[in-house]
Amino acid sequence: MNLKRLFQPRTIAVFGGIWSDYVTEQCQKLGFPGKIWRVHPKRDECFSSSNDLPDVPDCAFLGINRNLTIQVFSELRELGFGGAVVFASGFGEEKDGLDFSIRLEKVAGGLPFIGPNCYGFVNFFDRVALWPDQVTGKFINRGVAFIAQSGTIAITVMGQRRSLPLGYVITLGNQQRLAAEDIIRFTAADERVSAIGLYLEQINDLSKFIDAVDFARSKGKPIVLIKAGRTQKARLVAQTHTGAMTGSDTFYDSLFERLGIARCENLSSLVETLKILHFYGPLKSNKVLVLGASGGDMAMVSDLSRDYDLDFPPIPQIEYNALESSLGDRVKINNPLDIQVATWFDYKKLRKMFDVLLRCKFSLIAFMVDPQDETSVDTESFDKAIEILLEAVRERNLVSKAALISSLPESLSKLTREKCFENGVVPLQGLPESLEALHHSSKIKRIWDEWSIPKIFLPQNNEIPKKILNEYESKKLLAKHGFNIPKSYLVTSDKVLEVSKKICYPIALKVSNPGILHKTEVDAVKLNLKTEYEVEKALSEIEGYGDDFLVEEMITESVAEFILGVTLDNQFGLTITVGVGGVFTELIEDKVTFFLPVSREQIICKISELKIYKILKGWRGRSIGDIESLIESVGNLANFVENYSDSLVDCEINPLIVRSVGKKSFVADALIILKEK
Repeated sequence: MNLKRLFQPRTIAVFGGIWSDYVTEQCQKLGFPGKIWRVHPKRDECFSSSNDLPDVPDCAFLGINRNLTIQVFSELRELGFGGAVVFASGFGEEKDGLDFSIRLEKVAGGLPFIGPNCYGFVNFFDRVALWPDQVTGKFINRGVAFIAQSGTIAITVMGQRRSLPLGYVITLGNQQRLAAEDIIRFTAADERVSAIGLYLEQINDLSKFIDAVDFARSKGKPIVLIKAGRTQKARLVAQTHTGAMTGSDTFYDSLFERLGIARCENLSSLVETLKILHFYGPLKSNKVLVLGASGGDMAMVSDLSRDYDLDFPPIPQIEYNALESSLGDRVKINNPLDIQVATWFDYKKLRKMFDVLLRCKFSLIAFMVDPQDETSVDTESFDKAIEILLEAVRERNLVSKAALISSLPESLSKLTREKCFENGVVPLQGLPESLEALHHSSKIKRIWDEWSIPKIFLPQNNEIPKKILNEYESKKLLAKHGFNIPKSYLVTSDKVLEVSKKICYPIALKVSNPGILHKTEVDAVKLNLKTEYEVEKALSEIEGYGDDFLVEEMITESVAEFILGVTLDNQFGLTITVGVGGVFTELIEDKVTFFLPVSREQIICKISELKIYKILKGWRGRSIGDIESLIESVGNLANFVENYSDSLVDCEINPLIVRSVGKKSFVADALIILKEK
């Protein structure tokens, strides 16, 4: 589908009244070089209908009601135009909206349009504004694209006072024909676009979205996103604990991380992240240096960075020696670096310090300063310090990138921001959002370096009957795919004592009843039975729950227990969740989610994020866990899932007992649900 005539038109037809007046005004304000034709049957200065137009328009703004929208779209299609902005609502949001939506789909044929219920777009590159409101911004040669499902949020981003250069602002409305994934691909292909920002409430086609993100990456266009809906209640899956641990937002988090999309919580963080990416692209590493003339500021940097993957390594020895001789004994050379007020007013020292620091191999050097309001006080000292940084950047072949950071967003004036832009220094506003932006910008680079496309194994033939494997069958199947399982027997009650002696004590005794999915909840599991008497007593207590019993070796010497679960989601398909196992699975929020396929490096990276991972590393003198066997188990489960992707409904290993180094991990309990063949 060719979108250039829609988003980069040379001729525009504007239909409608007051709302559409803005479109004409804002195009003229931006200096649109092409033709604009107004269409309104009751205005003397307008064309009466589409058939009266002097030529075929490249695109049209349909600021008319839904009945007229259907009629006019049909007429324009016959003329051969290139696409439209459908402003009207009532195409799906109301009871009779579905019928109008179907009619619009039919008359549009294969032509592109954004909407319905859409606020339009602004293309600052080509001076086009099919936008029924005031436009804030001006012509630029290079900038970011912002794509939003909300017109109001698009207006807010367009009006930001943070000097983010916007090339495109495109709203999506109902995403009936063109969705976010289509616009991502279109803007990523535009060489003038430096990065892409998104505000989304839903993703229409996940596979298409993944392909579009991959295309953007191939073009070197990083993506920053806000995805609304974190507080929606997660769906529950009755069969497994894993279902209770996951919801759509968990899957989105994992997907965005896998795709190298920076997910932000608010517009401030999104804008600051886009600014870094516009300037420098993804940062080469998470190694940064922050300096300023306040110990308090540097303390805040350290405190606010604790939740981010940022590294503040020591200044290299050669540069350390140079700084020490220049700055004197009073300045303690650390990172973050408090240069103290004496250095601030010694401009020769300040310049030499910047020269030294900018040749260090940090991904970015950030000078933290909050100038006062120039309309009420003398800001000469602030201006001079900033100018010295800009001079150092202008005159040196930099190793590190440079930024100016203010702790308060409003501290950097428009004049200061513009000076920074002109001199190749990114102005970052607000300390929390700036640190988050640094975190995201470096993380994107790492994920791009380890790039692999996730597969979406979607459920098929949901009406096919399902078979629940009992624990014995589930474990035997997992053993065929590399898992370690305890020695076990599935017997009737009269054989329990006999096989217990074959295993050797201690043993575990469990009821095998497909109707009981969570045996611990009904006390149908007896553990660590050490004598014949204990076995007989345990059997008498659980005998009423079923006719068959699982007798198995008791796995001891546990360092930590994990849950390895597989969830089949209607949108995200098959995913793997790893987290705290045993009885604390749902109580302790400690989990990570994997999309398939998954590499060893991705497994290591994700499980090291878990709180329980510290226990495996020998927490407070405890035994070190067999981390390698845990990694192997996650990899085995991923291979198992791919092999059974056409029939797997659910799979849960809970717990996987990880023992000390060299003693491997064992599946202590498992449940698998397959589709009947």
